[in-house]
Amino acid sequence: MRHSYFGKVKLIYIDPPYNTQSDAFIYRDDFSAKQSEVLAQLGYAKENIDYIKNIYGARTHSGWLSFMYPRLLLAKDLLRDDGVIFISIDDNEQAQLKLLCDEVFGQENFVADVLWQKKYAAANDHKTIAPLHDHILVYRKTDEWIRNLSIRTEAQDKQYRLADENGVFRPDNYLCNKSAEERPSLYYSITQPNTGEEIWPKRTAVWRYSQETHKKNVAEGLVYWGKDGIGRVPAFKRYKSRLKNGGSLVPTTWWTFEECGHNDEAQKETADLLAQKIFSTPKPIRLLQKIIRLGACKDDITLDFFAGSGTTAEAVMRLNAEDGGTRQFILVQIPQPIDPKKQKEAHHFVTHTLGKKEATIFEITAERIRRAGAKIETELATKAQAAAQQPAQLEGFAPDPASPVAPVDTGFRVFELVDDPDALILQKPLQQATQADVLALQAAITSPQPTQLPRVLYNLLLSESLPLTTPLRTVIDQHLYLAGDVALIVKALPLVELTDTLRTLHGQGITVTYLTVYAPWIEDDNFMLGIKTMAETLGFSDDKLRLRG
Repeated sequence: MRHSYFGKVKLIYIDPPYNTQSDAFIYRDDFSAKQSEVLAQLGYAKENIDYIKNIYGARTHSGWLSFMYPRLLLAKDLLRDDGVIFISIDDNEQAQLKLLCDEVFGQENFVADVLWQKKYAAANDHKTIAPLHDHILVYRKTDEWIRNLSIRTEAQDKQYRLADENGVFRPDNYLCNKSAEERPSLYYSITQPNTGEEIWPKRTAVWRYSQETHKKNVAEGLVYWGKDGIGRVPAFKRYKSRLKNGGSLVPTTWWTFEECGHNDEAQKETADLLAQKIFSTPKPIRLLQKIIRLGACKDDITLDFFAGSGTTAEAVMRLNAEDGGTRQFILVQIPQPIDPKKQKEAHHFVTHTLGKKEATIFEITAERIRRAGAKIETELATKAQAAAQQPAQLEGFAPDPASPVAPVDTGFRVFELVDDPDALILQKPLQQATQADVLALQAAITSPQPTQLPRVLYNLLLSESLPLTTPLRTVIDQHLYLAGDVALIVKALPLVELTDTLRTLHGQGITVTYLTVYAPWIEDDNFMLGIKTMAETLGFSDDKLRLRG
């Protein structure tokens, strides 16, 4: 991922496994022995390696911190300069994680420590002080990141329950908490326009507005005297249409369960999709939607490399369905084995409901995304059917292209990191290689199976630092493909034909900047000898011709 998505991700959300100080920690990264090698392979400097050695040298929290450090370094590399990362964490590691993030992202790029109210009630059996919140640490990559405003909640909009010819409004207090002695200029009488009565405020709570401002409010129709118009205390009409930023709000660090959901809501969401309670602490869709709205735009990439229940993917798809966005998600989940004794429901779901031989969290993640996508499509189809049954639209009015009825892409590709069987043969010591190994390797080179082609093409995308979503165009089937401005040559073909094809593409206005040859499948020595001369003839410099494999 680092190779293909370096500096391309706008928002990262992670909900890493919390350090419960138990022996059941499933990410067994033996950094005590391999930390230098791992970081060096990722291209990090010596000071990064020394830093993680110092972390590991401390007793408290060392394993969890050394587990997180290289992942945060990688996250920083994947972020765009205007990117941001949100990290869910509990009290157990919040302080240590903040210090670690300060080291990786810089103290100057700390944005906020958000408190999310994850529960709506305290546990009665808690022995000390019952926790009701989790932390969400927010760091930007640079000061180029600009946060979006928060949309108004349904509860906030309900305050605007009244309407007149000028629009929807809510009545606001016309009094303030100052006394007549403190603000004598605000202690005056107001004439009730419908009854003629002179209305005085209390001496302990005078009017909020000066006489001059009050006259202006009356002239603009901003004074409200109740539904029947004969109330004895005026109110100020606050119209929704006059709200700053269209009513959007500056986000704060306190996120309530009314706005962002809670743990029980998240469990119900996964149970409704998967027909049973499988995850103990998933995150609610509304929480992820708020994070994505706040940190990214409608066409950005969101990454979650502790995918778990797959909530991030559903949140992205639902936002696209709501506003017509083209957001993309990348989810990463290790094939974590499911303990049949400790996680009976999850194990049964994978092995029996899904019919998989091996029960892993990854299988649940993928299935949740599939079912969420199908549910969203069904909901949209129902809305479209309802809209079609409505009376015809007035002439001159067109449907909103960003309407929730608009179609949404719920498809996704699944990629798996596996050992290349051909590479495993090549890595064997010569004395251990069998005749079967030699024959298998020869067959892979001279007679590649068609089913292997997608694997080769997608690996070539990664080799060329191209996103896995890059469209692959077939130019000459089984031989030549186009990915962006890269021509991928996977099998030998006559050089004259290749030359003519590349010239034709150029004549069609299609730019080919690089020629990439998948060497393991090229069995023609003359092709390998002649392609360099052909590339020079067509104007490709030496660095534009690449051998892969």
